[in-house]
This record gives sequence, C-alpha cells and structure tokens, in this order.
Amino acid sequence: MKLTRSHWFPQSLHEGGLSDRRNVIGPVCSVYSDVVYHTELTSLFYTIDSGSRYLQHETEEDKLKREASAGELELKMEKELKEILRQEMMKQLEEKDTQLDDMNQEVRDKERLLEEKNQIMGQREKLLEEKENQLEEKDKQLKERDIQLEALRKNLQDKNSQVENFRVLLQEKYLQLEDSNHRLGEKDRLLEERDKQLEERDKQLEERDKLLEERDKVLEGKDNELKERKQELEEKDKQLKEKDKQLKERDIQLEALRKNLQDKNSQVENFRVLLQDKDLQLEDSNHRLGEKDKLVEERDKLVEERDKQLEERDKVLEERDKLVEERDKQLEERDKVLEERDKVVEERDKQLEERDKVLEERDKQLEERDKQLEERDKLLEGKDNVLKERRQEVEEKENLLEEREKQLKERDKQVEDVNNENAELAQQICDVKTEVERLRREISAQMTEHGETSDTGSILPVRRRRSKELPPDMGGETSDTDPTLPLRRTNSMEINTPHMGGESSSPDSPVSPSVSELRLVLLGRTGAGRSAAGNTILGREEWRAQASPTAVTQRSKRREGDVCGRKLVLVDIPDCFCPGLSLEEMRQDVGLCVRLSAPGPHAFLLVIPVEPSKGEERGVLERIEEMFGEGFWEHTVILFTHDDGLKEQSIEEFLQAGSQDLQQLVEKSGSRYHALNIKDRAHGTQVSELLDQVEEMVAGNRERFYSSQTYQEAEDQVREMEGKIQRERGERKQREERDLRERLEKELQDSLIKIEGVIQEHEGDIRTLSERTSELERQVKEERDEEKKRELERELKRESDRREEMERKLERCREKRENERREMEERHRQEIEEMMEIYEGEARVEAERNLMKIVLPELQRNIMISQTKMQREFSRQMEEKNRQMKEKNRQMEEKNRQMKEKDRHMEEKDGEMERLRQNLKEVREAHSVLQKRLEREGRAQRALIGMLGWVRRNSSSWLLHNLI
Repeated sequence: MKLTRSHWFPQSLHEGGLSDRRNVIGPVCSVYSDVVYHTELTSLFYTIDSGSRYLQHETEEDKLKREASAGELELKMEKELKEILRQEMMKQLEEKDTQLDDMNQEVRDKERLLEEKNQIMGQREKLLEEKENQLEEKDKQLKERDIQLEALRKNLQDKNSQVENFRVLLQEKYLQLEDSNHRLGEKDRLLEERDKQLEERDKQLEERDKLLEERDKVLEGKDNELKERKQELEEKDKQLKEKDKQLKERDIQLEALRKNLQDKNSQVENFRVLLQDKDLQLEDSNHRLGEKDKLVEERDKLVEERDKQLEERDKVLEERDKLVEERDKQLEERDKVLEERDKVVEERDKQLEERDKVLEERDKQLEERDKQLEERDKLLEGKDNVLKERRQEVEEKENLLEEREKQLKERDKQVEDVNNENAELAQQICDVKTEVERLRREISAQMTEHGETSDTGSILPVRRRRSKELPPDMGGETSDTDPTLPLRRTNSMEINTPHMGGESSSPDSPVSPSVSELRLVLLGRTGAGRSAAGNTILGREEWRAQASPTAVTQRSKRREGDVCGRKLVLVDIPDCFCPGLSLEEMRQDVGLCVRLSAPGPHAFLLVIPVEPSKGEERGVLERIEEMFGEGFWEHTVILFTHDDGLKEQSIEEFLQAGSQDLQQLVEKSGSRYHALNIKDRAHGTQVSELLDQVEEMVAGNRERFYSSQTYQEAEDQVREMEGKIQRERGERKQREERDLRERLEKELQDSLIKIEGVIQEHEGDIRTLSERTSELERQVKEERDEEKKRELERELKRESDRREEMERKLERCREKRENERREMEERHRQEIEEMMEIYEGEARVEAERNLMKIVLPELQRNIMISQTKMQREFSRQMEEKNRQMKEKNRQMEEKNRQMKEKDRHMEEKDGEMERLRQNLKEVREAHSVLQKRLEREGRAQRALIGMLGWVRRNSSSWLLHNLI
C-alpha cells in the first residue's frame, strides 16, 4: 500500500460530513495495516477522531503549515532511502569486487602450480626419453661389437682353414721332394712363420678376451643404467600418484562447490517459502482489517450525525479544497513516480525469474559436468590400468634383467666350480697315480715273465690329425709303407692280444731279464727316428725308415730278435704326443702298447733326436704322466739318436746346451740316457751298452716291468672319477632345477596373490556400490519431493553405471590374471627347457674338457673351440635377450606415446573442467548477487516498514500536537 497525499486529505473531507470522514479513516487504516498491531489501531481510531474534531476548528494558516511540514518530511524520507540504498549497493559492489579478485588470484595461483607441475613432468619425461635413447645407442654399440667379434671369429676360422690348406700343400710338397737337407731348411723357415702366426693368433685371442671383458663391463653399465631408469620410473609413478591425489582433491573441492550450490538453492527455496508465508500473513491481516472496517462503518453511522453539523463548515472549506486539489495533482505526479518504481520492482521480479531460469540451466550444466566428471573418472581408471600395465611391463623387464644377471652369476659360479673341480681332479689324479704306483709295485712283485707272440691282425685305420704346435719335419725316419697312403691310425681295440708269457707273476721268483727276454717300447714324436733306432737295436731292417715329414709308423708294431745273447721284444707305437688325437684314440694306443708288450714292458725308450731344440720337449713331461702315471719314469731310458752329429761334442755337452725342458726330462728319468748312432750300425758296442743300462735299471726297480694291470686300475679310477663328476653335476643340475622351479612357483604365487588383492578390492568396491545403490533405491522410494526424487534417480543411475563398470573391471582383472598365469607358466616352462638345454650342453662340454685335462692337457685347442661355441651360444642368447629388451623398449615407447596422448586428452578435459569451473564461478557470483539483492530488498522492506512506523509515530505525534 502506497502512502499518498490523497489518502490523507481527500477532496470530499469538508463536503460529505460523516461519510467523508469515513473515507479518510479507511485509507489511513489500510496504510497502518501493514505495520501496526490491532491494539495500536484502536488507539489510532481515537486519535483520528480527536484530530477530526481539531480540523473543524483549524485555521487556514495552520493547515498550510501542516501540509508544508508533511511534504518536507516525505521528501526527506525519500532522500534518506535513496542514500541508504546507494550506500548498500556500493558496499555490495565493493565486496563482490574483492571476492572476484580473491577468486581470480586463487585461480591464477592454481594455474601456475599446474603449469609448473606439467613442466616438471615434461622435463622428467624428456629425461626418460634421453635415457632410453642412450640405452638404444649402447645396444647398437653392443651389436656392432658383437658383429666385429663375429667377423674376427670368421677371420680366425678362415685363417685356420688357410693354415690347414697350407699344411696339406706342404705335406704334398714334402712327399714329392727327395732332397731332405734342402727341404728341412725350407721347412724350418715355414715353421718359424707358422709360430709367428700362432703367436699373432694368441694375441688376437687375448684381444678377443679383452673385448669380451669390455663387453661385460658395458653390460654392467647397462644394468646400472636400467636400475637408474627403474628409479626414475618409480619417481614418475610417485609424481603420478601425487597428481592423482591433486585430482582427487580437486574433485573433492568440486563436490564441495556442488554441495554449496545445492545449499544456496535450498536457501533460495526457503526464502521463497518465507515470502509465501509473509504473503499469507498479509492476506490474513487484510482480512482482519476488513472486519475492522465493518466496525468502523458502524461507528461511521454515529459520526454521520456529527457530520450534519459540519456541513455548514464544509462550504467554508471548499475554497481550501481547491488548494488541496492542486496539491493532489502534485501528489498524483508523485504517485506516477511511485508507479514507475513499482514497474521497476516488477522488472526486477522478472529478472529474478530469468535468473531462476539461468540457475536451472546452470543446474543442467552441473549435471552435464557431473557426467563429464564420471567420464573423467573412467579415463582416470583407464589411465590407472595403463599405469598398472606399464608397471607390470617394467617389472617383467626388471625380472628379465635379474634373470640375466643371475645367469651371468651362475656362469661365473660354474666357471669357479669348474676351476675348483679341476684342482680337485688334479689332486685326485695325483693320489690315483701314487696309488697306481703302489699297486704296480705290488703286482710286479707277484707277476712273472711270460712269452708273447706278435699278432698285429687286421687293423682298421683311423684318421690322424696333425697338431699346430708340432713340426712335421722331425725327420730322420724311413717309412715301410707307401708314401702316397693317407695318414691313418690303427684302432687298437681291434688288434688281437698277443700270447702273454715268459715271466712268472710270483714276487718270490725275480728272474733276471737277461735269462728270459727283454721287452722294450719305443716312444717319441714323429720324425724323432724311432724306426731307425729299432732297426739299429735289432741289427736288421724290421721297419722301413725314410725321410718323411709325416709319421712313418701308422700303427703299433711288435718285433722280436736275439741281440747280444738276449731275447729282445721291441714295440714301436705311433706318435702318442700329438694334440690332435682324440681321447679314445689315445687310450686305445696306450692300451695296445701295453698288450703288445704283455705282461708289461721292462723299459720305455724315449727317443729324442740330437739337434737344436725347437720346443718339442715342451709338454712331453705332463703328457707322459697323464698317459702312464708317475711309475713310468722308473722304467724309462732316454735314447738320443744322431747320425754322426756328436763327433765334435759329447752328449753331456749337448745336454748342458739344451733347453730347460730337455734337462727336466733327463732329471725326471733318473739321468738314464744313452746316445745311439743310427747311421753307423757297425759300432756294435752302443747297443750292448744300451741293453746293459736297461738291465741295470730293471734290476734296481722293485717292479720288474710296467704292467697292464696297473694301467687298467689307473684307467678304472679315472673312469670312476669321471662318473663321480657326472653324478655330482647331475645332482647340482637337479638341485638348480628344483630351486628354479620353486622360485618360478613363488613368483607365480606372488603375482596371483597381487592380482587376487586387486580383485578383492574391486569386489569390495562393488559391494560398497551395491549397498549405496540399495540405499539410493530406498531413498527414492521414500522420497516424496519430485525434484529430489529425480536427483536421487540420477545419482542411482550413476552408481549403477559405476557398479557395472567395476564389474567389467573385475572381469577384466580376472581374465588378465588367467592370461598372466598362463603366460608365466609358459615362460617358466620355456626357461626350464632352456636351462636344461644349457646344462646339457655345458655338461657335455665340461665333461669333455675335464677328461682332456685329466688325460691330455695339450688339447687346449678343442677346449678353445668348445669355449668359442659356448661364447657364441652365450652371444646368441645375449642377442636374443637384447632383442627382447629392444622389443620391450619399443613397447614402452608405444605405451609412453599412448600415455602422452592420454595426457593430452586429460589436459583437454582439464581445460573443459576449467571452463566448467569458470561457469560455476559465474553461477555462484550470480547466485550471490541474487542473494545479496534479495537481502537488500529484504533490508529495504524492513527499512520501509521501519520508516513507515517512524512516519506513523511521527505523524501520530504531529496530529496530536496539532490537535493540542
């Protein structure tokens, strides 16, 4: 209700009497009905009644003063209201500006922090990419080095083949030549060149070993780099976790903002409800005022009687009413102004309605944003899955590296074990040799001499290879076979054992060898003159000797004869010191030698030519001890052969000028040696002196001869040791296989336990979501408010979708667990098979190497070949592992690219989130503006009510004052 001048002073005040006074009282009551209680109205009625009586006697001057004071009071009130509203608007605008500045500053700070974190992540990703590039470059360098090593190996093989071809050509050339002296000089020169080549080859092998060591160092560096990369990946995972935490915090903040917005909406709804309640109260008060109007009408009837008395005075007031009409016009203009203000208020109401619509649209946007947040949650879950897969790939890569390190360590341990076993075997061989010597002495005391018959039988040839260390020009022999025949060796296992007899095995009947027979065995390298020495001792041409660079004696031969009143048995065996001999061939030759001289030779004649040393004696000492044992030296006489080469010097001078290896051989044989001129056979005393020296040696020995039984026992012990080594190796292999299976089963169990934990977590989440869904369904059923019910239904739908997503994730985890289990089992099976193959190969190589070390130490070439094969296999495995590593790196790069792509999508989503956040801020600002305006309007209404009360109080006092 607007307070106007027309309501206070109607034109008919002085014309209608009591009815006109009723028209005055009605509007006044309607004005006070907004702010005054019923008790105040009652007192007001009495005041107005007294005022009306005063107006009957009011003068014109008093009337003008009263009207002027009322106008000034109204203008003053309008100015004060405008000033109060303006100040409140300014304060609200300032508060809004400060809040906007604070929020903008917070947004800028957060954006700056996000940019810094993104820069840090980018730098770390660049570091990881650089490290990966470095690893790839190092892998390329390793490949290039492997290629270089392979090229060096091929070059070495080509050179070896060239050397072999060259050797064949030399053999063919030497078979065709007749002039031995000229060819010997040529051959010496070629041998020197060959020694140089061998030295160069040894240097190359040393360089290759150095390269292998460098490669191991590079591998160690690569392992260190992989460890560093692992640490960087762990740091990156930590950063991602921190980023996830930040995202969760941001989501929590957004959730809080959403809740605040809902609270604000609820406050607006409450405010609307309060307005409706207030309207109801106003309607109630109007109804009550209507009842009061009825009471006033009853009183008006009483006043009509008094109005009749005022009719006469009304005429007087007509002139004054004209003045009042002019002022009423002014008041009507002011009413128009107030109506315009009412229009403004209506427009504001419309704006409020439009803003309500805007708020509804913002609610829809918030719902869309919730959907986007759900999609973002899904993306984050996918990112988590990708990160888990990447971690699993990194773990697999680390497992491969650890397995590789373990394989290297196991190989180092195997090498150490082999060295230790070799040392133990050497010690065991020494013990066996001492035991063999003891047994030989005991058996020789029990055995007697027996006669033998020579039966060389049909001998199957076995191809013999020459050694790179043995010169083919140790000539001086003549051959009893065709020189065009290929180099063959007899298979001693197919030779019939000759008749064994001539000696008693009783230790109590030691018979002098001169009474029965004397069994001698000729030993020596190819070209040492064994055949010529045998012919000289027997005094006839039993073996055809000729100058040849190859072995004249291709098979073991036995010859008998009477020399110097003694029955003499002479056995010539091929060169048993050749490193090209296989283990089986060497055993067959030694066994055949002992059987042809059964029950055992009285003496071994080690034939060495009298000529400048060429290093031929090197390794002979160890080879003899490996073949025959320590007891060999008790039955050995060194026979120096020459063709008038000692005319200018004695044999003692030759020995003093000889090599250290030759002097060691003489010392080992007890300084028993004899010089034999194989050219001048007429010098008969040299053979008888040799036989006397042999008889003297036999008489001084406890064991009369070297027995085959002793050799057989030594061989049995060696085979027993080999069996023991094989058993120990098999046990170790089984133990390592068992450990590997246990480790693989443990890894499988750990992986399954980890995946089970993830599945249990997902199941717990699903149960939580199910409970949440049930709770929401219950709330939907119980909720009566349609809007809240729709909100609960939307939330229920979101929870259901999340539960379905969690169930799908759980199913994927189960499938992944099953796939990982199958893959791990397959990988474990392949690793066990590879380990079995490696162990079998290593066992074969190691067994052959140990046997060679036991029986034939100089077969290092075969060992080097085996080591080369093992190294190639190891290189192949390393290349395979490197290829797998590169494949894993490629997969990691692909995953990184996908991660970058997803990060880009996440950045886009963050931008969308930022826009949504900005929209939310705008909504909040609009909501705060609306709330503030509502508060201002409420305050304005309260101020208006207070002002109306003040006007009422002042006007009442003014009326009373005027009445008084």
